[in-house]
Amino acid sequence: MFVTLLSRHYLFTGLALAFFLTLTALSLVQMPLPIFPLLGPLTLAMLLGMAAGHCSRSDFTQQAERGLQFSRHYLLRAGIILYGLRISLDDLSTAGWGALLIDAIVVTTILLTAAWAGVRWFRLDVPTALLIGAGSAICGAAAVLATAPALRARNQAVPVAIATVVLFGSAAMLLYPWLFTQTWVMTLLDGSARDFGRLVGATTHEVAQVTAIAATLPADGAHTAVVTKLMRVMLLVPVLLVLSRLFQHRTENSETPSLTIPWFALVFMLLPLVNSLELIPAAILTWLHQLDQLLLGMAMTALGFATRISAIRAAGWRPLALGALLFVLLLTGGALLTLLIS
Repeated sequence: MFVTLLSRHYLFTGLALAFFLTLTALSLVQMPLPIFPLLGPLTLAMLLGMAAGHCSRSDFTQQAERGLQFSRHYLLRAGIILYGLRISLDDLSTAGWGALLIDAIVVTTILLTAAWAGVRWFRLDVPTALLIGAGSAICGAAAVLATAPALRARNQAVPVAIATVVLFGSAAMLLYPWLFTQTWVMTLLDGSARDFGRLVGATTHEVAQVTAIAATLPADGAHTAVVTKLMRVMLLVPVLLVLSRLFQHRTENSETPSLTIPWFALVFMLLPLVNSLELIPAAILTWLHQLDQLLLGMAMTALGFATRISAIRAAGWRPLALGALLFVLLLTGGALLTLLIS
């Protein structure tokens, strides 16, 4: 009985810490300061977790670990599932098949480039290279968190990948509003704000960053940017299925690997249908969106708590170089695809 109560106490300690730091991050991004909104709540939650992890005593770390591990595993999957409620079938049809085709080509090309160049040119291990590729290709930090279990990636590889995609995603958030004001860019796109929005949604790393860019565009361009981005998010499911198949463990008694299906990704895939059928009242849907951000933030906090700056330093310049290469490829390749398909 005492052991059970003690175990629950340790679970509560880690969960309470992750909850408090996530609420702090969500409050800070609402402040009228430029740096916090630029980072976004998920990245800020991870940074607060890192700070707490470096400042905590070993006995507190031991007490909190059970709840933090729960956050990294179960709350992460719950947050990814609820993320599907941000998408509807109407959104997908509005953006059109052209946006989906651009998204599919972008995701495939970026992942393949990350795997090849990351290993051959930058001497990274395959999981780290693919984590950076997934974050660049799909939806930033959330994609890194979701793909890490499928890749059997080391815990220390995850913050390195997140730091890389946040850096270049923030660069995109600053670059695209300026590009929209350039006459030569809009001339290439025949003055179409919708095509520019499609480019933004297909090539910017984070959903929050796309939303920030969309706020600077006309209404049709803004809507297309967000919907195109959400379509990219949906491609997380087939990516997880493929990566799970490629990186699964071999069984002890057979040379044939067994397939591990990320069930949470399949549930995520069903929620746009639920959203489209309007089975959930609007007030509850808003609350679920807030809960989703809270759960993902707690997962990021728990990840940050276990991260040490020394591990990020040890990664060196190679992850940043890969992230820069993928950023340039996203910008140039996405623009070319937009011109060809639109």
